[in-house]
Amino acid sequence: MELIKSILVEANPDIVIFLMTSFIAFTSWIVKGLVEKPINDSKDTFNKFLEKRIKFLFEIKARLNLIAYFIQEQGECDKFKEEIQNLLLKDGRACYLNKEDFDKVLNISITPEISEELLLEAITNIDEDLYSQISKIQDEVSFYRKFSNYNPFKKFVGVSLLALQYILSLVLIMSILFALAYGLIVFACWIKIILILIIIIGLILINKWLNK
Repeated sequence: MELIKSILVEANPDIVIFLMTSFIAFTSWIVKGLVEKPINDSKDTFNKFLEKRIKFLFEIKARLNLIAYFIQEQGECDKFKEEIQNLLLKDGRACYLNKEDFDKVLNISITPEISEELLLEAITNIDEDLYSQISKIQDEVSFYRKFSNYNPFKKFVGVSLLALQYILSLVLIMSILFALAYGLIVFACWIKIILILIIIIGLILINKWLNK
């Protein structure tokens, strides 16, 4: 430790500043890469999966609707059932359906007598699933239109508002964390226990919210 202090004292201040700045920049670059790359890779995977899943769900839904429309015509229904079977068997695309919807769609496609109740449930479930997936895309499009405007003034205002939101969120989060840390240090033992429980419950709720 003394050796390090003596080296720093005797060293050229300009060189020390340069080395420290370089070290901080290199560390920031490493941290950015460790955080940013997994996020970008996950985003690319999610976008590819989402696009294929929406297309598949639309194809299944269209044929279920046609079965519902031609439910009294056995020949037409059989044709659409066969198309559904081909879609389910092609390239493992059945994995785009959750287990409940897969069981219902498979049942409809192979059962001679069609259950109208089961058919309606399958169409309703896929509609809800599609609405959820498309809502994500609409949020992304809305975000892009709001903060990537061609008008320079509108773009500047949009980016400024976005930056302000981030700053306010950061200030709020840091204030809450500081208050909790201060409470854990200063307050009585039973209050500390309550604060710890609040932190645990808060983390669980935040995790559920982020997974939506």
